[in-house]
Order: sequence, then C-alpha cells, then structure tokens
Amino acid sequence: MPAPPPETGADPPSPIAEPSAADPATAPVAQPAAPAEQGGTQTPGLAESLLGPSVNQHPEKRPAKPVPTEAEAAAAEDAAIAAVYRDLFRPKHNPGRFHILARAQYSMGSSFGNSSLSGRTGGAQVDIGQSFNFIGYALTLRGEGGTIDFGADGRSQMTALLGGGPTLSLGRLGFLQRGYLDFRVGYDFFFAPTRERLLEGGAARLPAMMPHGPRAQLNLGLLLSPDRSRKLFHGVGLGLGYQVLVGSFRGDLPPSQFLQFALHYSGG
Repeated sequence: MPAPPPETGADPPSPIAEPSAADPATAPVAQPAAPAEQGGTQTPGLAESLLGPSVNQHPEKRPAKPVPTEAEAAAAEDAAIAAVYRDLFRPKHNPGRFHILARAQYSMGSSFGNSSLSGRTGGAQVDIGQSFNFIGYALTLRGEGGTIDFGADGRSQMTALLGGGPTLSLGRLGFLQRGYLDFRVGYDFFFAPTRERLLEGGAARLPAMMPHGPRAQLNLGLLLSPDRSRKLFHGVGLGLGYQVLVGSFRGDLPPSQFLQFALHYSGG
C-alpha cells in the first residue's frame, strides 16, 4: 500500500479561478472621473478652449447672442473709436494746456449804410493762451497793413491795424478724431496810422485813429499724427473770420465790417 504524500504546509488551490486580464468579461471596469461640480477637475477640450464653454452645450441652452447687422457693427466700431479719441483729447482730470494759433490772413473791408469806407489789408494774427476740455482763453496780437479809405471824399486813409484783445474759444471740445473745428470770439482794440491824400499829390499825416470792435473766427483743420504719446497736438488748416469796427476812440470813423480769409497753424 503506497504511503501518503508528505505535507508541505501550503494551502490547496482554490476551486475558484482568479480573473485574467486577457478575459474582457472578467476585467475590472474603470470608474469615471468625478465631474467638476462634484469636486473633481476637468480639463477643457480643444473646441471649448477655442470657441468657449458654450460649444459643448445644447443649442437651446446656449446664451442667445443676436448677430449684428453690417450697419450696427459699423456704428459700434465708430462709437469705440470716438470713445478712444474722446479720452485722448479730453482727459477726465481736465488739465489746462498751452495753446497757440497763428493765422496769415487777408481782409476786405466795407462800411454799413451809405458811408464811403472800403479797403483791403493783409497780415498775421497770433493767439496765445490756455485750453481746457470745454473752453479756452487767449490773448490775441494782430498786425495788418494796407489801405482803408474813408471820409466824405474818400481821401482819408488808414494804412495799418495794430493791436489785439481778449479771446474765448471752444478749447479741446473742437477736436474731432483726426481733425478739429475751432470757433473763437474776441474783442479787438487797434492803433491805426492815418493819412490824408492831398489834391496836389502826396499825403499828409493825420492823428492816428483808435478803432475797436468784436471779432468771430472759424478755423477748420487736420491734426498732424495724433497719437497717445503726444501731450500737444499740431494741426494746419483754413480759417474764416468776421470783424466789425463799431467806432474809434479818436477821430470820426464810420462803423465798418471786414471779411477775413486765412491759413493757420494750431498747436495745443
């Protein structure tokens, strides 16, 4: 009778077989990652990164964003550009900035009513002052030469207008993106050398007249290279003006008017 096998101390093999990784039916099932709202982290996909989180939403759940028309898109672009220039030209702290306006101008004069006054002058005008967001002030200096005939027989002549006076302007309110519209009003006081033409020829000097009167001027121009790095803006353009001489502190000068045409430089 054969002897029993010796005991080795190992447990006998279990009748239940261990699952094999090669067997798909018995392979362990991976648990899905916890969603972000349950405390897990979720990396956005490529489409969501490029197009936003609404790309993975159902169309009915996406935020409604109406597509603007071409006119609406153009209006929105113009409003954005205007806002940029408005903050550039008229900052909220409203600093007072130096401003200068130089005009080379030509004037044609005539009288009111039946008075015999007429003439032409040419010269320069300079406004030196300070501008704010919605107002500006300046001192105007003006010098023009020419002949202005007046008097009953037209033999009296003013040969120049030298002087100036205070001026108010729109300040930086007139800046319009790459251009500007500058309207100014003022009151001028002049020293006017005067002479009288003699019948036999030549002329005799008369006491100088001192005419005075209000002035209004409109300057239109284009800015030169407006950008954010500039503190002063420079521009060139054309100007129109209207001057009235209501009288004279010395001598008998009839009320008169002058129409002005100018080329100008603006800096400020």
